Order: sequence, then structure tokens, then C-alpha cells
Amino acid sequence: MTPAQANSAPILDSGPESGYPGGDGAGHPGGPGRDISVGEHGAGQVPGAAAAAVGEQGTATAPGNGIAVVAARAPVLTAADADRLASRDVEVRGSRRTPSGARIALLTGDAAPPPGGAPRVDAADRDRVAARRAQAKATNTVTGYATSWRRWTRWCAERGADPLPAHAGLLGDYAEAVAAYLAEADAAPAADGTPAYAVATLEAWGAAITHFYTAAGLASPVRARVVAETMTGIRKRRTKAGMGPDKAAPLLAHTLTTIVTAIDADAQGWKARVAARRDTCALVVQFAAGLRRAELVPLWISDITRAGDPDDRYLLVRIRGSKRSPTAMEYVAMARGEHAITCPWCAVARWQAVVAAFDRAVATAEKRGDPDPAAAGQAAVQRVLRRDTTPADVHVCDRNWPSFQAVDVPLLRPLDADGLPHARAITRPATVPDILKRRAAQAGLDPAVIEKLRGHSARGGAATEALSGGVDLHTVAKHLRHKDIRSTRGYDQSQPWAGNTAADHLGL
Repeated sequence: MTPAQANSAPILDSGPESGYPGGDGAGHPGGPGRDISVGEHGAGQVPGAAAAAVGEQGTATAPGNGIAVVAARAPVLTAADADRLASRDVEVRGSRRTPSGARIALLTGDAAPPPGGAPRVDAADRDRVAARRAQAKATNTVTGYATSWRRWTRWCAERGADPLPAHAGLLGDYAEAVAAYLAEADAAPAADGTPAYAVATLEAWGAAITHFYTAAGLASPVRARVVAETMTGIRKRRTKAGMGPDKAAPLLAHTLTTIVTAIDADAQGWKARVAARRDTCALVVQFAAGLRRAELVPLWISDITRAGDPDDRYLLVRIRGSKRSPTAMEYVAMARGEHAITCPWCAVARWQAVVAAFDRAVATAEKRGDPDPAAAGQAAVQRVLRRDTTPADVHVCDRNWPSFQAVDVPLLRPLDADGLPHARAITRPATVPDILKRRAAQAGLDPAVIEKLRGHSARGGAATEALSGGVDLHTVAKHLRHKDIRSTRGYDQSQPWAGNTAADHLGL
């Protein structure tokens, strides 16, 4: 890349819509290159030789200094401030626009560091910090950001620019580039003529750009007005064309019953019965607790306990960090089911019996030096299945629950080629919708219905069933752990208007 390219934004095609619309709070009125002297319009008169120039995007430099803007501090720049700036006794820490539209520089106090140094941080300290920072965001979020960033990087490279600006003064040009990037993707058609990318995908790309710009200490161009208005135009265009959001279909209770009934009926042989217990547990628990798939997959045995209520009706599911509260514990209750085939208690008890027997047998075999602990685990699982011949439509949740030597072990696990559970947890949240789609196909559901089943279908079905049953919106929002009830409304695909509208009383 040439030095000229290093200081330029991606090149945009010319056309009637090209150009940067000035005048917004993030931009700079009058177009690139217009500098305003500090002290102009009420900032105080500054001797010309000591004046700092404030240019586009609020960047500021003192003559010969090259000091960059990073944050706001004080309201005005006086002549004495300018003298100190020229002598490098202060730093420019931001800028502010006056009522007349000019920008003025904002300064700190003394820029010289105080006596003494900061505590020493060695390589081991940095490694520990890096490891904990890596856990600040969900793994799937980080992976998604990385994938989206690679796409933006390629797009910029095709136009001879880096994905990040070499100077903060180019942020306005980069904002226009982001808008063009998203508009181009909106215009890309799929094979059937519909947009190739959903609005949610475009929003995810923008979130990734914001993440990496913020990490680099830069303001996000995604927050500029030109990008916001472009996204609003994309949404309106699709709405007028009848292209609504591609929502997941809710997994309703009767559909769940159909699926788990088919799972049980088709479970022939001990391997199929182990898989049937695991898959039924996953689907029923996600539905009953209204869990996100990323909350379901990492559950431990210890995360599901009896609530201790007088009627012994509820299991408590502990969520160790959710989308809403990533640093807090949350709890949600699962009531006993009326029907054994879809009872959350029975589904958990049946699967835990398999896991407990396997873990105990393997641990015992390893302790005594058995060369093949898995064989001992297989024999233990087969014994459990032979002894428990209770039909799936009969409750087993009133019996003694299985005991574990260690409860901080995964609940849901992948199955190996021999049909046995691994010691580790399922690592891919996508495994949950994969199970749902595969089992729905096994149950003979319409392929068009299966195509609409996604990772949030069980969660959406729980909301829809509860609201259809008369549960108030705030109670459902609490169960789903939504901060905003508008999120809960978004899950609701019930038909509250059926039989209860003015249309039923028009005398037609």
C-alpha cells in the first residue's frame, strides 16, 4: 500500500448520490479541508502564532505539535492556553462546537506525568489480563465479529484502502464508505430474487465494524448519520416491497409433543435410546425454561436443582451468565409437566440416569487401572436401560433422582461413535437447532415448517404459548429474562385477535 493509500478512505463510485453530507454532529459542515482557528466565535482571541487549528471531525493540532484529540475536558481555549499548547505544556483533549458552528479545542491541565512510575506489569500479568478480556464477550460473538471484519477488510482492499483510517480526520469519508458497503450488500440478490442478506446480517456487520474501531480507540463510522439513514432506507424499502424479517417459526407445544413422541417410538436399540433421552432432554428443557441455545449448551448437572417449594413443583435452572446479564447468575423455574412425554422433570431424570451411570462406572474403572474405562461405562448404561422399562407416557419424576460423584460436569454432551456420552460438553450451540431439525424431519413434519425452525424456535414457542394462554406480557418477559418487553413482543406469534375483534361484530 502506498503512503497516499494509507491516508485515504475506500474509493467510492461516482454518481448523483456520492459525496459526504455535512452538517451532522459527527461530521464537519462545509466539506473536508475547512479548518477553523481556535478562539474563533467566542473561544477567546488567540495570538495568531500560537493558535491551534481545529479541522474536520474535531481533530486538532498545534503548530509543529501534531497533538491528536482524544476526549473532552474544558469549555474554552484562552490566549494563555494557546501559549501553553505551543510550548507543549498541555495536551488537546477534544473539541466542542460553538452555537455558531465553529469548533474550539479543549485542553487538559499539565500534560507532564507526575513524579514516579506506574506499577510494573510483566508478561504473565498481561497474559492473565488478555485471558480475562477474551471472556468479556461470548465466543460466538467474537467469532461473528471476526468473520464480519474479514469481509469489510476485503471490501476496503478492493478499493485500495485499509479497514481502519490512518487519521481521525478521515472518519467522515469512512462513514460514507460504510454506508456504501451496506447499500451494496442490500442490492445483492439471492437466487430467488430476494435480498441475499437479511437486515439483521447487515446490522451484525455494522456491530463488528464498531467493535474493531472502538478497540482501536476510534469513533465508529457506523454511528454517523449517513449510515443510520442508509439503514433506515434499507428497512423501509424492504417493508414496502413486502419483505419482512425472516423470523424463526415458534416451536409450539403440540409440535414439540409430535417430535418427542416420534423420538421415543423410533428409539430401537440401546444406542438410539441413549440419543433419544439426550435429545428429548435438550428440546424439552429449552422449551420449558425459555432458554437461548447458548444458555442451554453450557448447563452443568449442578445447574438444575429442586426449588424446595411446598408442592415440589419446580426445578430451578441456574444460568451462569446470559445475554442480558453476562456477569451475573440468573434463575428460571421449570414446572412439572402434565404429560409425561413432555414433562421437563421426567426428561431431565431419564437423561441424568444415563449420565450418572456412565460417569460413575468410568471413574471407578479409571481408579482401579482398567485399560478400557469406556467399556465399563457402556455396560453401566446398558444396565440402566434394561432396568428402566417405564413407557415414555408414564411419569418417572416422582422417583429417587440419580446421584453423581461430581455435579460440576456437563449436562448435555456429544455422543461418540459407540453411542456413549463424552465427558465434555457440547461446544457448538448450533447443535441444538441441528437436533431440532433432524428430529422434526424424523417426525414427518412439512419441510417448509422444518426450514423455519431455528435455535430460538423453542424460546419463541414458549412465549407464544404463554401469551396465548393468558399470561401477561411482563410475566412472560420475566420468564424469558428480557430487559425490554418489546423483545418479548417480538417473540409473540400468537393470534390474540382471533374471535375478539370488531370484525366479529360487523353484522356481515
